[in-house]
Amino acid sequence: MIPGGSAYTADNPLIFLFTFIGSLVCHQLPDRTLFVGGQYLPVCARDTGAYIGLLLGYLLLPMRRKHSPGPPHLIITAMMIAPMMIDAGTQWIGLRTSTNEARLFTGLLFGLGLAPFLVYAFSLVPRSSRMPILRSLLPETVELDSKDRWLSNQALLIGLLTAVALYFVINAITGSPNAIFYWFLSPLITASVIWHIFLLPICLVALYAFTLWSRKS
Repeated sequence: MIPGGSAYTADNPLIFLFTFIGSLVCHQLPDRTLFVGGQYLPVCARDTGAYIGLLLGYLLLPMRRKHSPGPPHLIITAMMIAPMMIDAGTQWIGLRTSTNEARLFTGLLFGLGLAPFLVYAFSLVPRSSRMPILRSLLPETVELDSKDRWLSNQALLIGLLTAVALYFVINAITGSPNAIFYWFLSPLITASVIWHIFLLPICLVALYAFTLWSRKS
């Protein structure tokens, strides 16, 4: 949709910026993108769910148990991640055509399940706990087969219920002419895109470089 697409607004540089950043990672097809507050959101319905779901997953981290070594429940995590892959995969091979409602909901579940697991996975990187930003987030010890979970099943359930509620809220405001809804969602989506697509890889490279430097020193 950049330039000249229906989400392009030349007289508002912020909307242009949101849409441009979204165009770097998403097809932005109009029929697959939610229209909120008189504008298309920066990314499609599936990506909207995924990027917001990732942020929602991070909000569960205050409920982590730092002294517990086990990962988030792997089966529950897989059950959250799998629906989006099935939804996208079955459409891609032509078995069915998905809907924006299904794309949004499965995207929310995907992001919600993936975010805590990604944070926990950082603890598997040698010396990652020595980085100040990660030290307070990661478990003190790691035991992949431990049932004493760093993030409890109850925390995941709270996240799931929140994702369901958020799904209904976003569905309810889709098509609304009230611009406040666009300005609430679009900065969140854009920030999530910038972090996960651009900044996180840089952090991973920096972590790897830090690990190599620590070994040499």
